[in-house]
Amino acid sequence: MPAARARGLGICWTGGNLRREREAAEVLGIPYTEVVQAALIPVAHTVGTDFRPARRVPTSEVLHWDRW
Repeated sequence: MPAARARGLGICWTGGNLRREREAAEVLGIPYTEVVQAALIPVAHTVGTDFRPARRVPTSEVLHWDRW
């Protein structure tokens, strides 16, 4: 991500495609029986340069260790 940003590109790690992996493979031309998708990483030119950290939920609310 930092390397892409340094070149004026923005990227985002997505996993929504995994719910419909077979259909995504067909659309993207990925051989479904031979390749396992882990994520899609869209790449695009960004608009502007005023990047700032996103608001995030505290880690303690979303991270669990040896418990659910």
